[in-house]
Amino acid sequence: MGKNVIISVFDKTNLDLIAKFLIKKKYTIYSTGGTSRYLNKINIPHIEVSKYTKQKEILDGRVKTLHPKIFGGILGTGIKSHQKEMKSEGIVNFDLLVINLYPFQETANSTKDKLKIIEMIDIGGNSLIRAAVKNYEKIIPITDPNDYEAFIRAYPLKQTQRKKFAKKAILQVANYDKAIFDWFDGKITKKYELRYGENPHQNAFALVNDNKFSQLSGNKKLSYNNLLDLDAAVKIVHGIKTKKNICAIIKHNTPCGASIDAIQTESYNKALAGDPVSAFGGIISFNKNINVKTANLLVKNFYEVISAPSYDKEALKVLKTKKNLRIIKVKNSNQKVESRSFFGGTLIQNSNNKNSSVKNINGINKLSSEKINFFVNVLKSIKSNAIAVFDESSLISQSGGQTSRVDALQNCLYKFKIKHKSKKFQKIYLFSDAFFPFTDSLLLIKKQKIKIEIYAPMGSNNDLNILKEIKRYKLNFFKLSDRHFKH
Repeated sequence: MGKNVIISVFDKTNLDLIAKFLIKKKYTIYSTGGTSRYLNKINIPHIEVSKYTKQKEILDGRVKTLHPKIFGGILGTGIKSHQKEMKSEGIVNFDLLVINLYPFQETANSTKDKLKIIEMIDIGGNSLIRAAVKNYEKIIPITDPNDYEAFIRAYPLKQTQRKKFAKKAILQVANYDKAIFDWFDGKITKKYELRYGENPHQNAFALVNDNKFSQLSGNKKLSYNNLLDLDAAVKIVHGIKTKKNICAIIKHNTPCGASIDAIQTESYNKALAGDPVSAFGGIISFNKNINVKTANLLVKNFYEVISAPSYDKEALKVLKTKKNLRIIKVKNSNQKVESRSFFGGTLIQNSNNKNSSVKNINGINKLSSEKINFFVNVLKSIKSNAIAVFDESSLISQSGGQTSRVDALQNCLYKFKIKHKSKKFQKIYLFSDAFFPFTDSLLLIKKQKIKIEIYAPMGSNNDLNILKEIKRYKLNFFKLSDRHFKH
């Protein structure tokens, strides 16, 4: 008994290879319009689907394969009732489906013509694949021209191999549908080839929402690390709503400078002053359009990447004089969901976009809610255990990634003293991402020769002792409403 195959492909790559093989193996080929014309050109005998179904293609080819004689041949099983019904309806059993879909993603990436994009939404193809996957023990779906050779080498396929083809096919359908959803949602995802991963021996790429991210200049592509640092910077500058200018400088996924100011050049100068040594070769991001004054300051230092929602024409000209500087345009938007891999799969959570309120514990808070939100937003970008110290508008010291909160505190205060020993501060603001579990941290703060206001959540079993020591040491302590771990 002969076997039957449906071939319906947009991408004709290697089609002659598999078609000739199937003829050799005594398959009867059924095909649709464009594929049929191609098979005629290469002299491959076949039956046009419209002749088999006795239903011509209609609506300019929008309806070709959506017919019971096609889907019945795919979905019918070997049970007697199915075979009897198929025989009475003149339906042949299909054993193989060779198919690929209209290039929706490629079209959406290359044109803004709505009608052209809409026409690339495949209907019959997706349906055929889904039907074949449902009945994969009987029919094999091949959806990638690169798999033709593998199919030929493995023929006849074992059940595990059939399942592998089915898994790949349904994944393609899922990705295809996601691309359509993203387009309707205003997102166009592009594959962005990266220079390398975390290390040069690691290959890497990124899937990028085209409407939110674009590289305007720079001779080099971004690396995996560049994008991670850029993500941290963007989260700081776009994390709060404000009319003021925010600037953030990131190095090794950690803020080494961040500031908020009414004047953009001042926000940059203050951010740079936080740690000018670490800023060298870092990633810098702004929440507002970059003007030419700021651009002239930026080119005096070496940065890997600069990002902003927009740039003045003159500012772009200035920045482009730095040939290796990657200039990135990033739209103001907060991520709603974030994910990362682990050994068992993928972790998914809502993004930490929550602002924190403050409750007076010992002292009267005089910081504005805007500044508190900004300081907390910077704090959120530091790896736990995290301690950050600010002056009236800027990050001036931080320590993160410590297993002990006391160590984090000691490191932060030490860095503050060393880097800013020549400056006189009336007061500094110390933020902790979580509660102080013991009073040793409070004692360390008490010993400092400068006025310190402490902002931290509570929630320790030792809170009563903490409160006692706060009052005994006469510390200015303000309770943050939320913990902000970053692991």
